[in-house]
Amino acid sequence: MTLLLMGANPCVTLFDDGRPIAYASVWRVDWSVCGSGHALVLAVPGRVRIIGPDRDLGMWLGDEFNRHLRLEGAIPWTEPEFTPAPVTFDLDLDIGFQAAGADVSVTVADPIERYLTRRDDYDLGGVPHLLSTVWIPCREGVIEVGGTPLAGAPRVDPTEPMSSAFIADAEVWCTADHPRK
Repeated sequence: MTLLLMGANPCVTLFDDGRPIAYASVWRVDWSVCGSGHALVLAVPGRVRIIGPDRDLGMWLGDEFNRHLRLEGAIPWTEPEFTPAPVTFDLDLDIGFQAAGADVSVTVADPIERYLTRRDDYDLGGVPHLLSTVWIPCREGVIEVGGTPLAGAPRVDPTEPMSSAFIADAEVWCTADHPRK
């Protein structure tokens, strides 16, 4: 088994009339086979952006993980545009998360519950991966571009509890047959 990544990955998918209209995934990579640092992935119909100070790390995260991690019926993945910029990452496990990079900001807040999860067969592009994480579904999620909130809202079911706005912390990805990049 090869350890690929250790870190955190808060995400939010916004829905309008039942369909996903925007997706943001923010990474805090404490260690990976491609280095460490922060990156922000934003997908809206027809456009995928990756923002971060390290192009190689950001593009690897998008290609290896985000293009496979989106919700069913999600926004189609297109060739990402890379924007070199620092990404701030502020996580408080009691209240939520905020990040910003270039003209994009992401907020995920109001945790519902906290779970330790493990899945031994998480399919990423036909390759099974082991994923363990502390998964924290949240009630609120906002994506802003240029200071303007995007339309839509996260899909939240507090009875499950499930949410398309969540924090994944203490996230560890492994695979048995992953070539080092």
